[in-house]
Parts: sequence; C-alpha cells; structure tokens
Amino acid sequence: MKKIVFVILLVIVASCNQKAEFDYKYANQEQVINCNDATNKLLNEALYSFENDLVNQYDSINKAKTASYGRFMYRGMNGTAAYEDIASDDTQKIIEALIAANILVKNKKPSHLNYQHPAVNCIIENIKDDGIKTTIQALIEVNSMDPKLFDSRLRNFGRSADRDRYLALYISLDGYYQQVLKKNLSESPQP
Repeated sequence: MKKIVFVILLVIVASCNQKAEFDYKYANQEQVINCNDATNKLLNEALYSFENDLVNQYDSINKAKTASYGRFMYRGMNGTAAYEDIASDDTQKIIEALIAANILVKNKKPSHLNYQHPAVNCIIENIKDDGIKTTIQALIEVNSMDPKLFDSRLRNFGRSADRDRYLALYISLDGYYQQVLKKNLSESPQP
C-alpha cells in the first residue's frame, strides 16, 4: 500500500514540475538559422511563423514573401504597423518563449531585443549585407541601437528575404516580436 501511495505522489509531483512543451509548427521546415543549439529551433520557428503571419496579412492569395515584406518593412521597423491585425495565435506564445530564452527583455528601451544575447550576436554577425551588419554592430557598441533607424534603409529588403535569412530573422525580432511586446506592455494596466 505504501508503494502505491508513493508512486502516486511521485507521478503527481513529476507532472506538476513539467513545463508545457512549446508547439513547434515549423520543425519540419528547413532549419535555416544555426546560432546556438539551445535557441536554434525557437529562432527558426520565430522566423517561419513571422513570415506566415506576413503573407496571411499582406498577400493571402499569392503567398508572396517579397510583396509581404515590401508592405510591412517601413511601418514594421518604425513600430507603426497594425500588429494586432498581423499577429496570429502563435505570436504571443513565441514572444513568451523568446522572453524565457532572454532574447526579448520586457523592461528595455528603445527595443526589447537583447542585443547582448549570444544568439542575437550570431544573427547580426551572419547578416550578408555588410553595410547593415556594420551599422547595427556600431550602434549596439555605442548603446544607440533603435530599429526605427532602419525603417527606410530596409524598405526594399523583401527582394532579398530568401537570400539573407539572418537579416529576415533580425527583422522578425526587432520589427515584429519586440514591437508586439512593446504594444502589449503599453496597453496593459500599470500597477
């Protein structure tokens, strides 16, 4: 009898300590980001989910990423896009996972993206456009990085989104996920 009670208690304790597993919907897609074993799967999921949200909002018929990026870039990077219309049900779950991984930070300005995180450094280091990469790195170094500085510079990025997947991921993190987090924080009641 004691063994049965012990086993039942062990099962209850084990089930209470388990965290809900994040549902990776794009795990079967090509894993184009390779930065850190602990975050690769999440970063790839964030990229594919973001692009799916974009095409559903901006080009739901043709599903063209180029056109979708083109319509999103300026407003996305300067924080004025209609994020509530773009975001899918998975967006908040991905934001929470990015916060748990310390890639996004709630109380950080002007961007909630943690530029000091090793995965973020890897993303920036692997951007193919040397001019953009150097500019981002210099702004981070002098603590002046703000995604609004890139709203017009990245306006035509859609044409090369398939070729520079690290820049596409940077855009998803700084132009989308952190912007949605910022909107959510500004709309939530302050204690």
